[in-house]
Amino acid sequence: MAPALKALLSERHLHEYRAFTVAYRDVVRDLALPSSAEPPTKATYYHWLSGQMLGLPRGYHCLVLERMFPGWSAQELFSTGDGGGGGVAGGLLATITPTVDASVLTGLWCTAYLNEGSRHADLTTISSNSGVLTARNYPPTPRREGRPVGYSNDIAFSLSGRHLIGQWRNASDSYYYGTVHLAVLPGEALLDGYYTSVVTDARVESERWRWVRVDPATVAGADMHAVKVGDPRHVYDLILNHSDYGPPIELTRVVEAQ
Repeated sequence: MAPALKALLSERHLHEYRAFTVAYRDVVRDLALPSSAEPPTKATYYHWLSGQMLGLPRGYHCLVLERMFPGWSAQELFSTGDGGGGGVAGGLLATITPTVDASVLTGLWCTAYLNEGSRHADLTTISSNSGVLTARNYPPTPRREGRPVGYSNDIAFSLSGRHLIGQWRNASDSYYYGTVHLAVLPGEALLDGYYTSVVTDARVESERWRWVRVDPATVAGADMHAVKVGDPRHVYDLILNHSDYGPPIELTRVVEAQ
């Protein structure tokens, strides 16, 4: 049986070796890995997809693949069983038809939540590829109250009815991960729900998580590598108090003046 990796690559139209290597090198650049971090050879790549792998690839390959497919561990990507965990689709909720078009949710969002009592704020981009929704909250660098920087996360969603249900994983420290459940409010300009997070091997945290769409007209031309998220205390309060049915928020209200 083929591994989950093969199906995911097909969904993203990356199953051909050349397309895969282009995407692979993009991730290597994102991770700032050394130039020696090359994609697998063509023979090795097709061996990965054969279902005959014993163990996992060595070195940096697992790190790159996990970044390519947020919410999936390397173990899950090479699993050939029916119980793979990261699945952004399938499972018990597969028969619940989405009542929101996934493409409507793509774009830039400002999100805010509490983490161990401290306010956290970031700008997160939701993307859709063949109906699969993923999200990433960097760049720009997220901000957390009382610390120089916040938490950079990758998220994988499935859409059931008007609910986004998924998994997130910290991009800098893979020990931290959890789940997310957000309701898509009418107007599709606000997402409201909760996240859970591993704190220790014996402790889980849960907090409210609120997302407000950033007005696309105010994002046009903005360089996300150059902007800086505003004071997390201010942005958190702004997002938490945003009307459930209010309009998208302007980018200038949640970033520092340049």
